[in-house]
Amino acid sequence: MINYYIFDPIQFKEFGFEFYKGSDFYYRYQSTKKLFRKTTYIPFGPNCKTKQGFLNFLDHIKGRTIIDLPMIYCNETKKEVINLLNEKGFKKTAYIHQDEETIIINKEDFKIDSKLRNKINRGHNLSNTIIKNSLDEKELKDLYQIYLLSSKRIGFSPKDIDVFKKLSENCLVSLCYKDNKMIGFVFGYIFQSCSKKILMVMFTAQTDEGKANRIGHAMHYDLFKQAFETVDLIDFHGASRTKNRPYVSFKEEFSSNFQELPGSFILS
Repeated sequence: MINYYIFDPIQFKEFGFEFYKGSDFYYRYQSTKKLFRKTTYIPFGPNCKTKQGFLNFLDHIKGRTIIDLPMIYCNETKKEVINLLNEKGFKKTAYIHQDEETIIINKEDFKIDSKLRNKINRGHNLSNTIIKNSLDEKELKDLYQIYLLSSKRIGFSPKDIDVFKKLSENCLVSLCYKDNKMIGFVFGYIFQSCSKKILMVMFTAQTDEGKANRIGHAMHYDLFKQAFETVDLIDFHGASRTKNRPYVSFKEEFSSNFQELPGSFILS
C-alpha cells in the first residue's frame, strides 16, 4: 500500500469533473470563467505520493487557483505543505464548499457510552451486519441501488457506480441485512498516509426500512470495531461547527475529536 504525502479519495478521476495527471501527482478540478478571468478550483487535492510530487504540482500551477487541502495526518508534513504554498504566493482563505474540519476516531479513544450502546443494540436486535473487504457483483449492485434511493431522498446528485468500483479496490464495508435483504451500508476506504493506516468513511445509506429500524449506529460501530484490528485511526471525512451540517451530530456520538483541516488557499 502506497504511503501518500497528500491524499484524499475524492481525487480519483471516477468522481468526475476534469482530471489532470502529472509527474507523481494528480487532481480533479473545475474551471470557471468570469469576463476574461479564469479560476481553477481543486477540491481536497492534489494527491501526491511524495514531497517531490507536490513540488512538481506547484511548478505546474499557472493562473488563479483555489486549493482546498484535505486532512494531512502528520503535523510536520502539514507545516511543510503550507510553507510551500506560501512560498508559491498562495494566500489562506475560507473553505466555501467543503467542510473546514473533520472528526477523527483514534484507536485508543474508541469508547462507547451507555446511551450510544443502547442505540447500537437496537440496530443489532432488528438487523444483521456483515463486514466485507471486497464486494461481489450482486453486493455492489444492491449497495448502489440503496445509494440511489438515499440520494433521491436527500436531493443529492448521485455519483456513478464506477466510484464504488474504484473504492472497492481498498475497501472495508459494513452491509446491513434484514430477512436476507440489504437495507443499509457504510462504505469505508483504507489508505496509508504519513505512515498511518487510515479508514475514511466515504458513503453511508439506508432504505426506508433501514431508517425505520434505526440501523445507522450498529452499522458504523461494527465497521469501526473491525477496522481497529488493522488501522490506526478513522476519519469521518468532514465536519463543521459553523456550517450547520445535519450529519455532524451523528458523527459526534462516536467522537468529539474535531480536527481543523490545513486550509483553503488561493493564488490570485
